[in-house]
Amino acid sequence: MELYRYEGELDATPEEIFKVVNDDEKLKSWSPIFEGNEYLTEEKRAVGTKFRTRMKVLNRTYQFRSEIIEYEAGRYIKVKTVLKQGDIISDFRLEPLESGVTKVGVTSHFDTESRRYKLMLKGVKPVMKRVLDHQMKKLGDVVET
Repeated sequence: MELYRYEGELDATPEEIFKVVNDDEKLKSWSPIFEGNEYLTEEKRAVGTKFRTRMKVLNRTYQFRSEIIEYEAGRYIKVKTVLKQGDIISDFRLEPLESGVTKVGVTSHFDTESRRYKLMLKGVKPVMKRVLDHQMKKLGDVVET
């Protein structure tokens, strides 16, 4: 089930954008719910990296176990997050266009057998989209300044 999809362009190079996306401290500047990552492997950004992400939503802190399953520095990252209800697969990709403009794509899918969670997620998808679209706008504000 698709949770989120974003396609847009930013007036910055892939390298400039990836610097902001790939750095945990800079990530906080455009993702207000992100509190930090605790790395469970030596490598922080490579295929096989395992980490625990902390996010604060409505005054509650949640932790998620994740693993980088695909990675190309400066261009692409794909992460699998394992929940007891199912797996979330998210990817972030950058494609250079011309004149320093970059196409940005983000997708997130939830794989579950539970009808209950599928129904619940259908209800919260519009709210999630607004929150995540706002984060993408903030990312643009950060990298285009």
